[in-house]
Amino acid sequence: MKFPAQLRTICPHCRVHTTQKLSVVKKRERGTLSGGQRRYLSVVSGYRGFPRPKVTPVKQTKKVDMRLKCPQCKKMHVKTRTFRVKKFELKR
Repeated sequence: MKFPAQLRTICPHCRVHTTQKLSVVKKRERGTLSGGQRRYLSVVSGYRGFPRPKVTPVKQTKKVDMRLKCPQCKKMHVKTRTFRVKKFELKR
């Protein structure tokens, strides 16, 4: 799917309609300091099995994580209405 590289939307920080630059962000590695992740790592370590049954993925595609950057305040915010697509490309 081809999507425009710039969108005219409102910035939630400075509350002004501007033409904002769009970028796609890849998933980052999970943080090991969060409480749930520490608990999970302690359960997984050792000779015991996996703590819960492994789930087979049903969805074939992942949602695209799009971030918009405001040219006035230089802050980024997440585009909330995202969609599932196999191939995503920004039009220049």
